Amino acid sequence: MKKLVIHSQEILRLVSHADISYCKSDNCYTSIFLHNREELVMCKSLKKVSQQLDAGIFIRVHQSHLINKNCIKLINKKNKYIELVCGTHIPFTTTINELMSSISGS
Repeated sequence: MKKLVIHSQEILRLVSHADISYCKSDNCYTSIFLHNREELVMCKSLKKVSQQLDAGIFIRVHQSHLINKNCIKLINKKNKYIELVCGTHIPFTTTINELMSSISGS
């Protein structure tokens, strides 16, 4: 099982890719949101974090959002957001065709 290493001043935390719902960037910081609603912050860009995560599971749907495709509950095409099973709404800027292709893995 693949793990993401999250560094802090005092500890190294190992988080299973399967436990991550989504990631949200804020400049050079990325917040990692787990299924249990815990938020962990990394001092890395979303691009660098995405390179460490499984490309078969995580898809970039917006400039500042990366989601675990296994957590998708629904896609609102009209309002351009994805609702995750945890109830969070994530905006997407890709086309529906690109999004569906990423989700299906084609």
